Amino acid sequence: MNLNNDLVPIIRKGDIDKEAAKFLQKYYPQGLKEPMAIPVEDIAELKMGLEIDYVNIDRNCDTLGMMIFSDGCVELYDKDTQQNIVRQYKKGTLLVESDLSEIANRGRERFTVTHEMVHWDKHQLRFMTLSYKDKAMAKACRCPKQKAYKPKTADEWIEWQADNIAAAILMPAEMFRIKAEELRGRYKAGKRINDFLWRGLSPEIIRELIIDELASVFQVSKQAAGIRLNTLGISI
Repeated sequence: MNLNNDLVPIIRKGDIDKEAAKFLQKYYPQGLKEPMAIPVEDIAELKMGLEIDYVNIDRNCDTLGMMIFSDGCVELYDKDTQQNIVRQYKKGTLLVESDLSEIANRGRERFTVTHEMVHWDKHQLRFMTLSYKDKAMAKACRCPKQKAYKPKTADEWIEWQADNIAAAILMPAEMFRIKAEELRGRYKAGKRINDFLWRGLSPEIIRELIIDELASVFQVSKQAAGIRLNTLGISI
């Protein structure tokens, strides 16, 4: 894997699906064989040896996840006292904002776990090198809710990589395309789905119904499924 001067992997937009396939081939090959919800928590804990902890990371949920690359202290938020606290963590701990599960945002929760796994798989060298500068505080990658549209800094680039590879892991290109085309064909055949007949529905409604089903099959948000359709150039 080629790195730049900031120890960030050189991964271009056209390489994203290839990188996602390499990840799945390594940790969960079955995900490349049939459309499914990738079992991301099992991969993290059983295949990658990570420990997932659901906590309040900060006051306003501005940080959805964090990957810890070295033993040390991490600053978190305590809802009961409404104060910041410091907690000791081991290398290989994956923190997820607990409010994600409380608001039943399963798609976003799964995306966050996958995003952090990508950091562990691709960005360890950068963060372990940085950890030598401050041994007291654990060197961790905090993943903000708001992202830079056009990445410029090293941190923005690794967030861009983790976001895009995570989406491609959760919705592998070939499996996603197969399922989307299957659903499109089913609508054309006029079969009943969700108490509606395909025939007679507007293209806009058909697209929304297909996105709903794709989101359900791959257990992602509807927004993520719609973006993936566009990214792969799949016409519905």
